[in-house]
Amino acid sequence: MKHRRKSQSGFTLVEILVAASVGLVVSGLAFSYLRAGTLLLAKNVSVNMSNNELRSAIDQIQDRMQTATSIPILINTNGTAATSPAAGVYFDRLVGEPYVVTHPGGSGLSAAATSVTVTRSTSAYASPPIPIAGDVLLIDGATSTMRPRVSSVTTGAISGGLQTITITFTAALGTAIDWDASFVKTATLTRREAFIVMPGAGRSELRRYSSFETTTDFNDATQYTVISRQVGTQTGETTPFSIVTVGLDKLVNIDFRVRTAGFENALAAKESNTFSGFMRVQCMVPSRQRPKN
Repeated sequence: MKHRRKSQSGFTLVEILVAASVGLVVSGLAFSYLRAGTLLLAKNVSVNMSNNELRSAIDQIQDRMQTATSIPILINTNGTAATSPAAGVYFDRLVGEPYVVTHPGGSGLSAAATSVTVTRSTSAYASPPIPIAGDVLLIDGATSTMRPRVSSVTTGAISGGLQTITITFTAALGTAIDWDASFVKTATLTRREAFIVMPGAGRSELRRYSSFETTTDFNDATQYTVISRQVGTQTGETTPFSIVTVGLDKLVNIDFRVRTAGFENALAAKESNTFSGFMRVQCMVPSRQRPKN
């Protein structure tokens, strides 16, 4: 009686090792493509977010600076005057005009005057706002150093499209304002604002101070609004403002280098500080008035 040997099928150790090696190579390639795609997505999203934030910041600066009634002044992070390039800039933003100043009698407003009465139009086509505390009323004929700041206001009834407002200042005028009662004297309402790049949260942030003239603590969060938290911290990135003379005009030059946000941890030590990891925009902004001096 013959015995038949059963056939045995399977893989040899060499075959298993070869198959495992091929599998590892294919898996490595797939992971490499997946990782590259993930980083590319993170980078694109970050750049788009930075682009939107940078455009918004530039739009705010241009919108408010183009209503300036004075040439902007460069400042440091502590609010003192600076030379180009600087961390910040301040200016007088136009709030409203015109206000007709009521003649108080005699030769005009005395140096000891602590209040004034003005009349504003309530027409839909020309209606300057009611002053609020912190605003500055610039009266025609007053010296450029005279900045009577509003402390409080008392409004009168509206009659015939006009409204009288009594404005009380934080201090006496200090200098008399003389004028003949037969002449109409007007006033302009302004507010001093500032944009400053300040260090914060491990990087630099662009802040807008809406009441710069009365701000003493520049790190008081109630005194400013953060416009962008993506400003770079390398040399030159924290001082984006400078004054440029074009012909006889003085314009504010802004050179922002904004780093990507949102996915900076994923891009750290990879592309966070390369050309694809930041946005840079340079522009020149004129103020509302551009004195030729």
